[in-house]
Amino acid sequence: MTARGGLARLLLDMLADVRGADRAMLAALSDAEWEVIGDMAKQHRLASLLHRQMAGRGSDWPVPETLKARWARGWLAAAARALAMQQALGEVGALAGREGLDYAALKGAWLAWQAYPQPALRPMRDIDLLLGEADAVRLYAAMIAAGAVPGPVSHTPIDYARAHHKHLPPLHWGPQKVAFELHWRLTNPVPGEDRDAVAATTAGLLARGVRAKAGPVEIAYLDPTDTLLHLVVHAAYGRQPFDTGPQVLCDLAAAIDTAAIDWPRFWADAAAQGRTGGARLLFALMAKYMGARVVDDPDPVPLPERLVAAAEALMLQDMGARAERGFATQIAEAEGKRGKAAFAWGRAFPPRHIVAHYAGVPVDSWRVWPAYPVRMADHGWRWLVQRGGDAMDAEVADMRAMRRWLGTGG
Repeated sequence: MTARGGLARLLLDMLADVRGADRAMLAALSDAEWEVIGDMAKQHRLASLLHRQMAGRGSDWPVPETLKARWARGWLAAAARALAMQQALGEVGALAGREGLDYAALKGAWLAWQAYPQPALRPMRDIDLLLGEADAVRLYAAMIAAGAVPGPVSHTPIDYARAHHKHLPPLHWGPQKVAFELHWRLTNPVPGEDRDAVAATTAGLLARGVRAKAGPVEIAYLDPTDTLLHLVVHAAYGRQPFDTGPQVLCDLAAAIDTAAIDWPRFWADAAAQGRTGGARLLFALMAKYMGARVVDDPDPVPLPERLVAAAEALMLQDMGARAERGFATQIAEAEGKRGKAAFAWGRAFPPRHIVAHYAGVPVDSWRVWPAYPVRMADHGWRWLVQRGGDAMDAEVADMRAMRRWLGTGG
């Protein structure tokens, strides 16, 4: 285990409801080690959860005062942000209603206002809404007409997003610039898929949706059973498993505690999508840190300890090295020399809008072209700096093992 890995497990114990962080180990940490813990907490938006712990079971932990103050400020910022996001969600939900568009707010919005005791405990970077594909485009246009704006430089063309992504480019709403992502599907496209089947899946999700109050207004959400499976897929089956961080363990516990889950449908849908392994692994981690819940698994199987340990490490992976770790993992999985060369070429010469995003310029600017070699040199240097380090090698090994077990990588 790397030094970072040991600190990651200590931080998980600090977040846990049923495990106690070792006070002696906390007291023995150096200032530099506390800074690593503080950085991990910042990367994975854990300030609110840690502030809550400091007011309860962690009240006697020897945490540096600077970190306590940082987490308290994080809690206050999350509370203020939650109010702005609640208002924005109500306004955009009302706009969708006036346009006659069915929608469902996805995981974070439901968790913040329906599952957690306080919305600040579930920080969100943005608000995700699910609609049919044509309706997503219509709401996108309606939001722009109502004053929503893209980011400072809008990069991804809508047609490209519809072909390659699961949501349209983000829009910022209102004076607080709350970001919205309009999805028409819950996972990214894959070659050869049946898009009509994808559309039918989205229609089924919307038809099962529920409505509940978020403050003074009623909002449409995914059904809790669908939300629970979406949490599993989002956490375990992305390009880099578990890079959403340990908040998901609290999310799962809060969802199960709050809602009536249709467990036979959950496991049937998970099996149909090939997601039962990720669900069992996440539920095992939830039980270890947040306490066991009844999940009515029809075919429980023991999980290898090494797999659980890898998931724990990946939950607090260094997000500052995300691009380099992803490159190392994917090029290692590419088949043969030609496959590796094709992958490297695609990363060196991506579509124009990706380089525009890197350079911070409009996609039609002439400055995109000189940004290609600058971006290539920058990424190459970061790769050389990161590659070969014990932490990076350990994370790549964990990532590849996890992707093989989940069936998402070679």
